[in-house]
Amino acid sequence: MKLSVHIWNRLSLAAQFAIAGGVVLVLSVLLIGRVVTARIEDGVVRNTAYATSQYMDSIISPLAQDLAEVDMLSPVARRALDEVFAGTALGQRVVSFKLWKPDGTIAHASDPAIIGQRFAVTEDLAAAFEGEVRASFEKLGDAEDRGEDALGLPLLEIYSPVREAWSGRVIGVAEFYEVATQLERDLAASWRNAWLAVATTFVAIGGILWLIVLRGSRTIDRQQAALAVQLAELGALS
Repeated sequence: MKLSVHIWNRLSLAAQFAIAGGVVLVLSVLLIGRVVTARIEDGVVRNTAYATSQYMDSIISPLAQDLAEVDMLSPVARRALDEVFAGTALGQRVVSFKLWKPDGTIAHASDPAIIGQRFAVTEDLAAAFEGEVRASFEKLGDAEDRGEDALGLPLLEIYSPVREAWSGRVIGVAEFYEVATQLERDLAASWRNAWLAVATTFVAIGGILWLIVLRGSRTIDRQQAALAVQLAELGALS
């Protein structure tokens, strides 16, 4: 420990600043970079999910009005939903969908095997029943997500409230999974640009401060050298 302190004290002020400032700089870049990229991802995912949910609501809501009175959709409504997502351009984007009742029962889904099954109500699902649009990107960790997770595609999972037409009451939640290949590229580009901007800014600030400290350190070194010479001359004279 004493040896380390001795070595540290022997370093110039510029060297000490470079070491200490470098550590602080790296930690600051990592912290602020993570915060900035997380905010960017949250904003992009939220805006994309909201736009998609508005479009999907115009299709699903008229067909899901039966949920206000019964637990399952009528055969006509189920067939209409299946036709909407089968063999269309929308079906290529939305690879899977589920229609939830408030108790966690799946009233209808693109996977017939899970229709009528009951699952635990997740945080996102509960928020959607409160009227909030929720979305997550590539976070398929729930029990009912195993089929979608097995696809191996970048997916945007969106929970959109389904409201009763005349009262506005939430009668169900439409959960759907949109292929998000372009979103993945956009997020990667946003992350890269954000990290680059944060790192460049901090490096520039650190570099300017180091130059200022370096100039002062050299001035101090010259003054110390001059004082050493003067002391030596005084010693010789005495």
